[in-house]
Amino acid sequence: MKIALAQLNYHIGNLELNSKKIIDCIKTAEQSNVDLIVFSELSVCGYSPLDMLEQKDFINKCYESLNKICSFTKNTAAIVGLPTINQNNRGKKLHNSAAFLYGGEIKKLLHKTLLPTYDVFDEYRYFEPNDIFEIIEFKNYKFAVTICEDLWDEQRTFGNFDREMLYKNSPLEILKKHKPDMVINISGSPYSYNQATHRQEILFKNAIKYSLPIIYVNQTGANTDLIFDGGSMVINSAGNTVLKCEYFEEDYKIINIDQLNELPPIKNINISPEKLRIENINKALVTGIKDYFYKSGFSKAVLGLSGGIDSAVCLALAVQALGPEKVDVLLMPTIYSSEHSISDSVEMAKRCNVKYHIINIEELRQKYIDNLSEIFANKQPDVTEENIQARIRGNILMAFSNKFGNIVLNTSNKSEAAVGYTTLYGDMNGALSVLGDLYKTDVYLLAEYINTKLDDIIPKNIITKPPSAELRPGQKDNDSLPEYNILDKILFAYIEQKKNAAEIEEITKYNKNIIDFVLKLVNTNEYKRYQSPPILRVSSKSFGFGRRMPIVAKFN
Repeated sequence: MKIALAQLNYHIGNLELNSKKIIDCIKTAEQSNVDLIVFSELSVCGYSPLDMLEQKDFINKCYESLNKICSFTKNTAAIVGLPTINQNNRGKKLHNSAAFLYGGEIKKLLHKTLLPTYDVFDEYRYFEPNDIFEIIEFKNYKFAVTICEDLWDEQRTFGNFDREMLYKNSPLEILKKHKPDMVINISGSPYSYNQATHRQEILFKNAIKYSLPIIYVNQTGANTDLIFDGGSMVINSAGNTVLKCEYFEEDYKIINIDQLNELPPIKNINISPEKLRIENINKALVTGIKDYFYKSGFSKAVLGLSGGIDSAVCLALAVQALGPEKVDVLLMPTIYSSEHSISDSVEMAKRCNVKYHIINIEELRQKYIDNLSEIFANKQPDVTEENIQARIRGNILMAFSNKFGNIVLNTSNKSEAAVGYTTLYGDMNGALSVLGDLYKTDVYLLAEYINTKLDDIIPKNIITKPPSAELRPGQKDNDSLPEYNILDKILFAYIEQKKNAAEIEEITKYNKNIIDFVLKLVNTNEYKRYQSPPILRVSSKSFGFGRRMPIVAKFN
């Protein structure tokens, strides 16, 4: 039996486009005499439609799309994902389902059992969990069809509760009673830089535990903050990968499952895990930018180029995603901007082959100071005057956006966002935060990687000079913050690992006063992060929907 894995990039709510992609793949599969083609979770509508699922017309249109797709399955069967109506008179109105289509008919609907409700997932808000366990029998094979999280039953909760199971039952444990020959898992599993390895471990573990091959089909592309890396694969019953789709690309692969045990295992790429992590972060962020613009109907970007590492990396990513002809940069110096920051920015713009515009804002800055001098009388200059510069720059970027239609890219990193080292309505402006889930130390690693990939597109001086906002004479980031190699370890332990101050002190051996200082900054700047643009998610715990903290709260 020949089975095709269709790894596609779906557009949420664009049912016509998604259906066309699915139908085109079914036609291709039929020409190759494929028996069954498998698509990913919620492929008809895209993952995840969120509250669009509460609109009756949206669900009806999903069914219409399913019927249209079904009419093309005369000779090749297909498994597609979509929301379906819960026929029981209890629980939620919908199921997250896999539809088995063949002979122009909907042969069976199978539903997702384990509904993730943590981090960026909120499926129990919309779906009723499955309680009927069936398999698909097709051409002398029995298939146990599972949906994404259904294979993650042994996952444990996060933080200090890692001894408790997240789920109380196991779909495969129940389905094995039907004696299936193979497991098919359709998935909508978003990327994070530690997810791919963990995901493979889950698949390998299930294949070995149940002595069953697994066909795993994920989607690729990005939908706002969520980026999907694909990585669809086939694993034999010994836990060896025998077929793999590309990461961060649409892909289509065929496997003959009658010959599954004869196929040699795919060898791992000979590359260090750290280098691979940074390489995939680059691919993820480029994918995130590209799909945000394409799926939103935008084409051009603009960003402020300061001479610092963050804006330089952001520009390099934007050029990869959109092409240099679609990117403008603005240089907005004041009296505090160093000459090398301006010259480095100009050199960076030239190396990227993008249009650049120098707008000196010193006169504007001084005008603000003069106009505020009366009400600020007897007050010493402080962060107020620094923020004025950032807000002038933010206004100019937005004016450029309004006039020319370029979408503003935000260049703040995760370290800055965590401790509030950003200015509301200034450098926090933007439609999309490109680096908002990347700590400063990783921004430097990414810069080095980009330079090896793109022939030193980032001037070396931008990478080697001490980081500074350049908002006052001689300013350096470490005037106000710990060195980034220290700060980022504290932030990672607190945000990703959910450690408290005492645990962080034990892990890092850093001074307790420094740890308390950093944690206080994180907690008191929640109000700023609520006003941030959407952040491209590349970690296991990003700000935004993945980390929801109350603004008005007090807990040490």
